[in-house]
Amino acid sequence: MEVAQSLKNFLDFVDECHSLNSMAKNGISTEEKRQQDLLHAIEFETNGKKRGPLDTKLHKCRVARRGYKDIFEVTEEVVKFFRDPQHKKTLDHMRQLLGSVRKVEEYQKNRFYIPRIKE
Repeated sequence: MEVAQSLKNFLDFVDECHSLNSMAKNGISTEEKRQQDLLHAIEFETNGKKRGPLDTKLHKCRVARRGYKDIFEVTEEVVKFFRDPQHKKTLDHMRQLLGSVRKVEEYQKNRFYIPRIKE
């Protein structure tokens, strides 16, 4: 495996953690709002048979929220780490390093030797 690909894989991982974290945060917010809506619907529903489906929706809402929360908790540590100015600067340097390594690898792929003495 090329060095540039390894660097790119790491940088992609960090970017994916940022996007997953953001998506999970939005998902948690949405599911919490849905939960409140369902709790109010259950509270004001007088017919027991109509409350059953609402209970099921509430259960599914809670399961979805837990999934988002699990993703958020795992990715939050990576996101927090790279929010630190010192680590963010290192990440920026790594992106520049990726460009430099790619240039060297491209040069090495296309190089050739012309003999100086012809026999």
